[in-house]
Amino acid sequence: MAENIWDLVSGTVNESNRNTAWTRRIDKKTREHFSYKLVYQNALLIAKQLRETGVAKGDLIGIIAPNGPEWGATALAIWKLGAIVCPIHIGNSHKEIDEQVDVVKPKLILSYKSPITFANEVPIQLREPDAEEISAEAEISPDVDENDEAVRVYTSGSTGSAKMVRLSHRNICSNVRAAVAFSPPLNSTDKFLSLLPLSHAMELTGGMLFPLRNGCSIVLPRVLAANEILAAMVEEKITMLIAVPRLYRNIILGLDKKFNDAGAALKCYRSLLKNMPLSLRKRFNLPIRKQLGTNIKAWISGGSRLDPEITKAFHDLGLPLRQGYGLTETSPVAAVQDEFDPVLESVGKPLEHIEIKIHEADENGVGEVWIKGPNVMLGYTDEALTKEAIEDGWFKTGDLGRLDQNGKLILTGRSKRLIVTEAGKNVYPEDLEIRLERFPGVKEAGVLEVEMKPAAILALDTGEPVSAAVIAMDEKDKEVAIENAKRVLREYNSTASGHNQITRFAVVNELPRTPLGKIAIKQLPEIFETHEVI
Repeated sequence: MAENIWDLVSGTVNESNRNTAWTRRIDKKTREHFSYKLVYQNALLIAKQLRETGVAKGDLIGIIAPNGPEWGATALAIWKLGAIVCPIHIGNSHKEIDEQVDVVKPKLILSYKSPITFANEVPIQLREPDAEEISAEAEISPDVDENDEAVRVYTSGSTGSAKMVRLSHRNICSNVRAAVAFSPPLNSTDKFLSLLPLSHAMELTGGMLFPLRNGCSIVLPRVLAANEILAAMVEEKITMLIAVPRLYRNIILGLDKKFNDAGAALKCYRSLLKNMPLSLRKRFNLPIRKQLGTNIKAWISGGSRLDPEITKAFHDLGLPLRQGYGLTETSPVAAVQDEFDPVLESVGKPLEHIEIKIHEADENGVGEVWIKGPNVMLGYTDEALTKEAIEDGWFKTGDLGRLDQNGKLILTGRSKRLIVTEAGKNVYPEDLEIRLERFPGVKEAGVLEVEMKPAAILALDTGEPVSAAVIAMDEKDKEVAIENAKRVLREYNSTASGHNQITRFAVVNELPRTPLGKIAIKQLPEIFETHEVI
């Protein structure tokens, strides 16, 4: 079967016709709907216009736009010509955008609501074209080989230097097909909530191409705020959600608060629900599902490690939260948990046609995770980096983990973040962060190495919302936060093994995040130095 993205998706896009491809929430009452027909016609129209301007196979074409039909139709048009989509993250600072464009050097930049202007910019505007405008383009089949480059993704390098990842049509198509085979049956009534930026492989593959391949609708929230996300889930009856662990943690904390503030009857209901067989739990949890969208088919967590206690809390309520695993270099999904997987700490088994092995495992079975399959990237733009990262088709992830007796992958951390103490003990910062975040009042935790020992940066909940990262607290709040941090660390250290104990710490309002929602690891040393509590 031919592996090119246009053929994979365009048939469904064309056949779905009047079904809704995207819904944009404007305000509490107003919605803007975009049909599959409109998206398909504009993909043809944009392809025709690009062809007329001289865009050809192999050209690098940038897209800078918010998630939505403009992004989708443009990407499909680029792939139809055999050109290469180069996503530019619209949420970056002007300086960061300029830096990325300078590295990518696209022939053209197609833009919609871009925060800055480019010399080679072409604005995107969807409209209903005349049939004659697109009839000739509709007859042209893409001249695309499965191993042709489809996407060039700029990775921010949260734990290392930034890289340019080259993904082929086969890489992405194989990942979409594997996801289709793994997911529950989907149709035009299913709705995805689009939260992660399309400039990242996770949303591009799982949040756009996967739903379009299945004829589903994609819902765009007004803003990425907790209240709006929850409102969209309920009002739009979202059935599929792909998000980072932070969102699921906030959801379960919100549900916990409602249960704790409720009367004895609701607390009894929760206890009964938890102790029911799973088949009954999924039937009798309707009051909870009504708070979260009613017809929940699957929630997927990815981007960073999910606390197994969070997964357990969802499963206790009969809610189907699964953890997935992958990297930009693997297009991106490599493994996903089964529905209500009993091995809570795992990320599941590899998807179809994907292999995972542990390289140079230690006495505990822990080693570097290597991945092989049709989803593994063509390589980086830097050939030397590619040779370092890929060996005999195996991609060296830099993640540490082990496989259990059933072949399920259990991650323990990142090799670049591993802390080795003076006594030769291994400390996995991700584990410590998860344990610290279980304490009440700790919004998030970042663990880093300071003089061969683990140190922590704690973001504590002061009760006041903040809009920027690492805002200095006033003296009163800071004193309270420091005392709370000391209390948390006393309790944590009382149960932690010697090499995992934390004696040095800093306190902030928020930790810095990448556009995908992961902790910006590279910024932690500077933040710790500035905010350490002496």
